Amino acid sequence: MDADKLPTLPHVLLNLLAVCQEESVSSEQLADVIRKDPALCVKIISVAQGKDTDINHFEKLLLSLDINTIKSIAITSAVQQFFSRSHQERISFLKQHWFHSIMCACVAESLASVSEYKQTEEAWFAGLLHDTGQLIMEAAYPSKYTTTFAQLSEDEYFHDLEKEEFDTTHYQVGADLLRKHYGNPFLADAIMYHHEPVELIRDAHPLVKIVNLANMLSSDHYRDNPEPALSAADQLFGLSKKTVKEILSLCNEQVQNIALEFDVDFSSDDVDGDTAQQISANDNLKQVELAEQIRNIAMLDGVHQHLSRTEGKQALLQALQRNISILFGINHTMLFLYDAATDEVQALAESDSDAHLQDIHIPLEAGRSIVTDCLLEKSNTSSFDEEHRELSIIDHQLVGLNHREGLLCLPLIVNNAAIGAIVLGIDEAQLPALLKQHGLLTRFAHEVANTISSSFIEYQQPDTEDKDDAEEMRLRAREVAHEVRNPLSVINNYIDILRFKLGSDDPAHQDLDTIKEEISRVNTILEKLSQPVEVDASEITLVDVNALIADLSHMFQTSLFAAHNVEISLNLDEHLPPMLTNADALKQIYTNLVKNAVEALPAEGLVMVYTQDQVNVDGKAHYEICVADDGPGIPAEILPDLFTPIQTTKGDEHAGLGLTIVKNLVNELHGSISCRSSNKGTSFHILLPRNLQE
Repeated sequence: MDADKLPTLPHVLLNLLAVCQEESVSSEQLADVIRKDPALCVKIISVAQGKDTDINHFEKLLLSLDINTIKSIAITSAVQQFFSRSHQERISFLKQHWFHSIMCACVAESLASVSEYKQTEEAWFAGLLHDTGQLIMEAAYPSKYTTTFAQLSEDEYFHDLEKEEFDTTHYQVGADLLRKHYGNPFLADAIMYHHEPVELIRDAHPLVKIVNLANMLSSDHYRDNPEPALSAADQLFGLSKKTVKEILSLCNEQVQNIALEFDVDFSSDDVDGDTAQQISANDNLKQVELAEQIRNIAMLDGVHQHLSRTEGKQALLQALQRNISILFGINHTMLFLYDAATDEVQALAESDSDAHLQDIHIPLEAGRSIVTDCLLEKSNTSSFDEEHRELSIIDHQLVGLNHREGLLCLPLIVNNAAIGAIVLGIDEAQLPALLKQHGLLTRFAHEVANTISSSFIEYQQPDTEDKDDAEEMRLRAREVAHEVRNPLSVINNYIDILRFKLGSDDPAHQDLDTIKEEISRVNTILEKLSQPVEVDASEITLVDVNALIADLSHMFQTSLFAAHNVEISLNLDEHLPPMLTNADALKQIYTNLVKNAVEALPAEGLVMVYTQDQVNVDGKAHYEICVADDGPGIPAEILPDLFTPIQTTKGDEHAGLGLTIVKNLVNELHGSISCRSSNKGTSFHILLPRNLQE
């Protein structure tokens, strides 16, 4: 009865994995795939148990789940399918079951429409899941069920044989599964009674009658003897023979389009030998492609582990070059990073002594370079493409620096925002093999972009040869934090998957909630551990504060702001000169204040940031940095202890340890911080003495 063990066709899993790996996958895209496979639907319903599991709003149901949970389901299903029996007999059984389920879903949805049953989406899922019990029994008794029952058409003998062999039937098992994981009893009843005689269901709930008739019309028996189904259509819904034929014609066309979408061919008795061999070969190819996807997932996980440990720009570039050499056999790699302050991409040098690369800046404009074109087009771009045969001078120079015939550029995009580009030096003969690895190349670039966005920019540290013991300990703490976050993420996802193994009223759900809350708290502690609290005087340098704020705001735009549906407005004093300060301390101060503001805001809230030079306080000149929001304000009882580590009310992130860290950092910079708050919003004002800069 474990829903997570239900088998899915490799054809469908490949499609789902491709969608999950897209940069900006939407719930609509996920729903479009998952709602066309019975096993995946059951897994989603079981994981969402305890949430608003209304399949009449399936996309909303998916939105209630974390995207990583859905990806975990896809990957786990793919691994299970890969390591399970993959012989042709089983694939044929799964395809036969899938085709019948899709057809029954289409017919059920059409019957709901013509009979004016308003819950048409529910009718689709009831038809799709009506034979889910067969998948459960196949997973539980693989050799016996597939061998014995795959070749039998459903009739009374079929059900008697199930009862004799397993002391139950597939419709009883399927109904029990839905009762366990779904609150609406009528869906389980529709599955339970889909083989009952018409005389017994005439007064049953419409959903029971719809699925019962849909099963009859989509079965093999209808083709051989349509009269019982046509009679049932008339008795149950008053449908004429003409209407039934119109429904079946439209549904057959719909099923063929869905099969084409997933590249699923069905080998019927009337196909010739050559066609049957082609279909079998395609099925085997899907298994091979699924194995390749699993291999790629494993390799990219290794890439993630490697890149997450990098410290500094040069280390990132070296790690990138090593991974590209191992994965793709390419030994000439360059990395360009996007600078939001100047709206340019800049080449990253392997060492500070390589001044030539450091001087390459390309405006992010169409036609300036193949590097910027790939970012603007958000697609892998080759200098061998016809539209890029006419290269700019800088492109010719990059080709020369890589000592190859041309370039292949991979855009680094996170949430539709430019991060940078990977530039590979290749010969034209290498291009066909690389194009075959397009999916892996794209996912590799996505992994690099996420690493830069989530870790590198926020925690970027100056490259120094001599680090004292405290610095070594801090770096080690950050490495440990990275290592711990990975298993914590896996545990968090599998807690959600574990829920479906429990009944909805099981008291263990409360324990699971506690575990998830503690995991979230551990992640918060790890974040604090990863960030320095004290300022190292040796790290005081000239800092362009406006550029620092613009860069971080750009990074937040692609993650924090988008996730909370919050906007940001920057008003930066263009006359503000470079400030002699600690860049890392300012990053941490700004990050904490912005995160606090965003988490305190409702949807469509606004964060406002401004800088100002020559602010006079008691006759002394200061720089000012202000982070404000238009939220509900800070509760009056919290304001007196705002900058001390106190317990905060859940949902209010304006106070607590984060602001204590901010206050300590501002003090280390010889500055001051103040807060103004009302029901119209909150603002934090940081003043840093200007005389220390002169």
